[in-house]
Amino acid sequence: MAFPTHYETRFDWSGSGENGLAAGEKLAPLPVGTPSAGDGRWNPEAMLLSAVETCLFNTFAYIAAMSKLSFRSYHSTASGEVELVPREGYRFARITVRPVVAVSGKDVARAQRILEKAHEACLISRSVNFPIDIIPTIAGE
Repeated sequence: MAFPTHYETRFDWSGSGENGLAAGEKLAPLPVGTPSAGDGRWNPEAMLLSAVETCLFNTFAYIAAMSKLSFRSYHSTASGEVELVPREGYRFARITVRPVVAVSGKDVARAQRILEKAHEACLISRSVNFPIDIIPTIAGE
């Protein structure tokens, strides 16, 4: 990958309400809308949580591969807290990601360290101005 790296996306309005399609080069269109729509479309808030959560996994998987750590499974959930700041408006106050990683019993501590490194190195987490908490469960099997 050459740096600086550049990303581009586009948004096409559907002509109805606040719904549309987000897309990018070589990316499938993603139906998007507002949080209140409740119609199964992604919204920017959920996309931000997913970006944080996915970045953590991608970074973890990369560091694990470089460290020759084998993991059996990885699942996570993310939740975000939005606050109203007087005279500024709404903003995210924090995001919490709860990864669950299954490794062999001898690798629990190493997986924990790699997850901490991944959290510190994740591009998305390093790019936002609010805390991101990681509450992991490392299961040794």
